[in-house]
Amino acid sequence: MATGKVTGAFSQTGPSESFAPDSRPGAPRRFNLSLWGSFTGVVGVERSFDRGASWIGCSRDGAGTPAVYSTPVSLVLEEPEAGVLYRLNCSTLSSGAVSYRLSQ
Repeated sequence: MATGKVTGAFSQTGPSESFAPDSRPGAPRRFNLSLWGSFTGVVGVERSFDRGASWIGCSRDGAGTPAVYSTPVSLVLEEPEAGVLYRLNCSTLSSGAVSYRLSQ
């Protein structure tokens, strides 16, 4: 688990290292998510409430649309609860590589 930032590139399917937004009292829990590169694949955003024992796919909206991306994207996310971990999971990769960054 990393705090501050997690960076890397998917050249095959699988999860990234986990990332913990700052959970100090009063700390902002906003963080950045960026995916870029020339790729054909799908990357999802997941979070864990039990220190990484299990992972749940995040949604993009209140309607439950999965937070999965198949094109480059850069977002600012916010986590209201302390101690929640995040990671990216590349579920499909047909070609290219997906560079990523989770940072605060």
